[in-house]
Amino acid sequence: MIYIGPHVSIAKDIAFAPQRAKEFKANAFALFLKNQKVWSAPDIKDGSADCFKENLNALGFNKEMILPHAGYLINMASPSEEARRKSLTLLKDEIRRARKLGLDKLNIHPGAYIEGERKDGLKRSAAMLDEALEGIEGFTIAIENTAGSGSNLGSDLNELSEIIELAKEKDKLGVTLDTCHLYGAGYDVKNEASMILDQAVGIFGYEKLIGMHLNDSKAEMGTRKDRHDSLGKGKIGLDAFKEIVCHKASWDRPLILETIDESLWEYEVTALLEFYKEHIGQDPAGIPESII
Repeated sequence: MIYIGPHVSIAKDIAFAPQRAKEFKANAFALFLKNQKVWSAPDIKDGSADCFKENLNALGFNKEMILPHAGYLINMASPSEEARRKSLTLLKDEIRRARKLGLDKLNIHPGAYIEGERKDGLKRSAAMLDEALEGIEGFTIAIENTAGSGSNLGSDLNELSEIIELAKEKDKLGVTLDTCHLYGAGYDVKNEASMILDQAVGIFGYEKLIGMHLNDSKAEMGTRKDRHDSLGKGKIGLDAFKEIVCHKASWDRPLILETIDESLWEYEVTALLEFYKEHIGQDPAGIPESII
């Protein structure tokens, strides 16, 4: 089965994120755990955390369907001691917030090495992941591939594999594949989606593929630009996403829309769910009867 939904807002109260996802006929979703552009924020209130869990249960969601996203300020690969200290503190806080909500995974970017050699940045990313996950059980950090602008790590899937291999806590690490980032980095998602997923499985194995971000791209392939578009509106095209949802690598893990037009989210969710049902011959769990 496939789990698919948008990255929803946590405005006013994080407790209502599940309802926002359900408004778009989703059976999965992503969310930030705090304002993604600040170093610190008020803690999640106990009542909000309890309400979030109750809403998940009432609406038929479970933790396997949810892929929270860490804030953008974290740079695991930075050579600056101050930046690394602040990033580690924030990363540990993000993990704590996710666990408070009963969630068991967190998506994060691998970071930018800024200066020196890429291999040094990879080592720093692995070391920070080890520090953040030390002593924590039953939790996974999914490292997201990037388009590769500037000194950002992760445009080559083998770099994500190297970070995992360098880490002591490698059993607690996995990856998130972003289609727009893949395309920007030079992977031909438009014409070779299944081949690229086969490649990812070959590098990481199925168990390390924690989730996906399904985004079309405003930018051309290989331009190193991260510019999301609605499915079928960009350079990748809708057929590639239909191919993706029919690939085993996409099943039983959250497929998250970070597309730019919220008014199209219900269409994007239902179109891919219906296509999956038609071509794989199963009714994915959680699809409202109105769209089956």
